[in-house]
Amino acid sequence: MNLSHAYLDRIIARLSQVAEVSYRRIFNGVGLYYRGVQFAIIINDHLYLRADEHSRPLYQQKGMTAFQPRAAVNVESCFFELPNEVLDHPAELRYWLRIAVEAAQIGDFRDDETTLDTPIRHLQARANY
Repeated sequence: MNLSHAYLDRIIARLSQVAEVSYRRIFNGVGLYYRGVQFAIIINDHLYLRADEHSRPLYQQKGMTAFQPRAAVNVESCFFELPNEVLDHPAELRYWLRIAVEAAQIGDFRDDETTLDTPIRHLQARANY
């Protein structure tokens, strides 16, 4: 895993400007959560947002690349990389976060934070989401 603290701090700071987010380490990266629902992952200093069958074409139309695990061959990914320039535009960032959160809520990717041994690090920044 190649996850730098500087990258993680930057991503959390940007996301927390538009939504209340939390995170925790998972496998080879970090899972990002909105109200207990995992909507994104950070792997190797890349931010990937969750997609479903309805939102996948939106990511593809914008030319966002799908996350592909090294060992996987021809796997249809449910995560797409968010371009770094989107992080500098709060309105556009909020748009993509809403898409990812909705995909996660529909798929019920809820994490029961009360039963996990790994602490969730909640940020205090809140926004109307």
